[in-house]
Amino acid sequence: MKKTFYLCLLGMLMLFGRNAARAQSITTAQMFVDSSCMSSSGVVNITGCISGLKLLSYYGDGTMDSLTIFCMSGGATLTPAHVYATAGTYTVKHVLKNNFTRFDSAIYSHEFIPCSHIWLEAWADLNSNCVLDAADHGIVAPGLIRVDSAGVPVDTIPAYCSYDYRAYGPPGTIYKFTAVVPPAGMVSCPSMDVIYDTIPMFPSTVHIPKYWLLQCGSASGFDLGISATFRPANAGPLANRADILVYNSACTGTATTVKFEFGPKFSYTSITPAASHTVVGTSVLFDAGTISSTTPKMFTVKVTPVAALTIGDTVNTKYTVLPTTSDTYPANNIVVRCDTVRAAYDPNQKSVTPTGNITAGQRLEYLLEFENTGTDTAYNIHIMDTLSNYLDVSTMVRGASTHTYMVSTMTSGGSNILKFDFPNILLPDTTHHADEICRGMVTFTINAKTTLTPGTTIANRVGIYFDVNPVVMTNTVYSKIPLPVTGVQHAALTRVELYPNPVSETMNIRTDGVAYATLTIYNMTGQALSTQDITKAETTVATGSLAPGIYYVVLKGMGGSKAIKFEKQ
Repeated sequence: MKKTFYLCLLGMLMLFGRNAARAQSITTAQMFVDSSCMSSSGVVNITGCISGLKLLSYYGDGTMDSLTIFCMSGGATLTPAHVYATAGTYTVKHVLKNNFTRFDSAIYSHEFIPCSHIWLEAWADLNSNCVLDAADHGIVAPGLIRVDSAGVPVDTIPAYCSYDYRAYGPPGTIYKFTAVVPPAGMVSCPSMDVIYDTIPMFPSTVHIPKYWLLQCGSASGFDLGISATFRPANAGPLANRADILVYNSACTGTATTVKFEFGPKFSYTSITPAASHTVVGTSVLFDAGTISSTTPKMFTVKVTPVAALTIGDTVNTKYTVLPTTSDTYPANNIVVRCDTVRAAYDPNQKSVTPTGNITAGQRLEYLLEFENTGTDTAYNIHIMDTLSNYLDVSTMVRGASTHTYMVSTMTSGGSNILKFDFPNILLPDTTHHADEICRGMVTFTINAKTTLTPGTTIANRVGIYFDVNPVVMTNTVYSKIPLPVTGVQHAALTRVELYPNPVSETMNIRTDGVAYATLTIYNMTGQALSTQDITKAETTVATGSLAPGIYYVVLKGMGGSKAIKFEKQ
């Protein structure tokens, strides 16, 4: 009888193991040559995450390591890293297990090809002596650089004040960089029209930056531009503030003013840094000073809601940099935003402009924001942005940033990944909130693919890594190619039902037609807890994992945005 009992217990344990194996799994895994060019990094995605899991990685060169998995909403993303001694193709194996059970594994080939970073910088020769010295200043205006490898043209890159170019080839390969389109109104010093660099022997030491010195030419004119973000919310330190970046592509400075229009839902509060300003009704006009390619400026304007905002409602704001008369490209002098009200904003987030519906082939601007909310200085930060396959990675152009960074492109699981590195950023901790110096941001633009069909939704979010801490995942932003509008769809805009309310394990949301495409559940602090597509008239949403309390479900689509409050028992 005792033997029978043990056999039954063993059977139960084996059954539990099989059930767990179906729940805990490796969904995607890939290694790629890291942006350092000296090592390989990986991305491993885990589903069905439970406490106590570890990821064992065998790198194919006789070495392995073990990573403890930190679960977030039932999943996890890990970034194993490894330094290979020589170039070659290696068989990598990842094993997912805890102390007693092996759940899943993944095996694939990884080709390690050493590369080299060539760091290019453009400086304004402000004292016109063709020598880089303390009087000179970095340039933020765009230009085009032609790249030749071993005498063969291989690339044309857009560059601002600096560019981190990743070069491939055997040691001794000579790369040539020519500024074919310098920033507006600038010319190269005669001895610095071309930059040469050579790939060193592997492993390479720190690469010395190469630079152009540019002087103001005789060309006149200017090209002002502006970019901005706004966060309407009922609470939080980031609520109801516009961060406005003003820049000029021209060498010579232009006296500039900015007009910020915020609508009747708000009243003006303050501007940082202090600037001469005038408030007229629901707009503020302020003096931004003299802006040139070497002196961009960032301003923060805070406003206060005149009444409590409704979560899920939309807020329109408009930003204009003046003058527009004689501006060589006035199209980038105006930004119009439409943002959705939240309960509060996470300091680490991603946003996209324009918001809502777009057209196939449209150019999108993504803003990645991060903040050191810890208790110590962040020394190195990097951001991993897995792009939607509906975006054309060949059209990506780097944008403005608060800190010097490197960006590299890699592929994993059939998707393109942008990696933004901020080495030695030294971002202060949370005690510097009032100084506005513990935050950072970076922008880039990219085109949606021209072949997208109506109904396509482009979803993106990023992972932010502060030194060796676990990844911080941002919110997900959506852009959609709308379906053709019909009379039935218009009728659907008036009816949404949520039941039961209060909810227990599940709730149902019923809509008429296809007015809404997605639904997201938010807690009272504005944190997005889950998002799912709406593909039919009635959608069932699992709510069993929610703690008792008050929540909002926000529906988005051609019907606009609609927020419904519900209670979890």
